[in-house]
Amino acid sequence: MEEVQWALIAGSAEGLGEAFTTLLAAQGFNLILVDRGREALEKIERKVVKEYGIKVTSLCVDLGEQDAWKVCMDAVRNPESRLRDPGSGVQNEGSGIQDGGCTMLVYCAAMSEVKPFLNHSSENLERFIDVNNRTAMLVVHAFAGYLRDQKKPGKILLMSSLAGLMAPVYITPYAASKAFLISLARSLYYELKPYRIGISTCCAGIINTPKFLESRAQGDIPMADPFRVAAYAIKMCGKKAVCIDGFTNRLGYFFISRILPSAFSSYFVNRAMRKMYPTFSR
Repeated sequence: MEEVQWALIAGSAEGLGEAFTTLLAAQGFNLILVDRGREALEKIERKVVKEYGIKVTSLCVDLGEQDAWKVCMDAVRNPESRLRDPGSGVQNEGSGIQDGGCTMLVYCAAMSEVKPFLNHSSENLERFIDVNNRTAMLVVHAFAGYLRDQKKPGKILLMSSLAGLMAPVYITPYAASKAFLISLARSLYYELKPYRIGISTCCAGIINTPKFLESRAQGDIPMADPFRVAAYAIKMCGKKAVCIDGFTNRLGYFFISRILPSAFSSYFVNRAMRKMYPTFSR
């Protein structure tokens, strides 16, 4: 009997998250969509149900909240309990299709803001930690434990950033929180292998998303297509602990991290950021 599996996507409604939602729906996954934007969440849910005939459970949840990970895991354990329309999708009784449970987690939700570190409030910094790190670690821990206990193979994909590797100015909390995800995936990559759980973090460069466009960066800035980035991340998930999207990004990081002395690397990275955001450099 054919099994249809579920995937949970945290930060699923816009930008890169929308790309993950669309691509995994096209692959036949039923989806648990988590986002705090209700209108955008309902819009993407209607789209993928109509176009791909899948089942979708939507959770309008702020991932910075204390118990957000618990809400996510309740849906993982019983994804159909929150279906808006239990009759939606193509997996009906007698169809020869069995529910395979939730076997994939994509965490692409992120708090991001461009401004000098000292201009952040303490409350703002706490939100970076809550959304980008605390909930991410708790849901990874709970999801991996769920897969182990159910004896299911599965995958965990964490979206990081080149900022987590290069640490440029003006995005310090973001870069630090993304570096955390890189270390998390590296530490867990071999630890989870015996349970047939693959974990990866994908480091992307600048992506053409509404959030980046809101930052009003200046200059002719190359931006990656979110669907291409999401497709690469899905393909690489479980194959390497850390993968870098884009040949140019991989080459640039190799040059900066292996060829140039660290002082020169920092100079070039930070000079590029100051050109993008000259207001902060005055």
